[in-house]
Amino acid sequence: MVAVCVTAFLGLSGCDAIMGLLNTGKAARQWEGDIKEIAFSELKKDGKVFTIELHSRIDAPADKIWESMKNPGRLAETSEQYKKSEVLVDEGNRKEVEVHMLALGNLQMLKLEMIYDDANKVMHLKTLESAMVDIDATYSLEPSPDGSKTMYVYKAIQTDKIQLPIGTGVQESAIKESFVNQVRAIKSQLGAG
Repeated sequence: MVAVCVTAFLGLSGCDAIMGLLNTGKAARQWEGDIKEIAFSELKKDGKVFTIELHSRIDAPADKIWESMKNPGRLAETSEQYKKSEVLVDEGNRKEVEVHMLALGNLQMLKLEMIYDDANKVMHLKTLESAMVDIDATYSLEPSPDGSKTMYVYKAIQTDKIQLPIGTGVQESAIKESFVNQVRAIKSQLGAG
């Protein structure tokens, strides 16, 4: 579970970097405007720091979604965006996970810490290793009054570690893409399509 707004062009030749930027811009356009899976979106950037809040309604009980969230190793099985999601440490309600994921078609590698608060159904996430960004985030679940639906809420402070050669709009698209792919992965795990 990680929404990340990064694209990597480090170490590319001039022509490859230009093509990467063009392809990233193209991929970003599909995430502009309203997106079906996003019920609420607030993304603000001040300098290197993004403040993020995204919500999605999932038509399943919070308990089932929570169990899915507690299995981050399954992300690569249920989402094309995630190429690797390996749990490295599993100690009670704390996990360390290595994630290789695509952000607007560019591969990113992150090591994350996830701490699960079962009583409140809140997962705290922070980056342990990333060349591009530092993320300090929470994912929380808010059940509907009848318990049949759940609001999946992501709130984060995300700080760029390097100067990215792309605009804020492209970064916002990458954040939305990652969030939507998480929602789709959870729905896939639950058979909620």
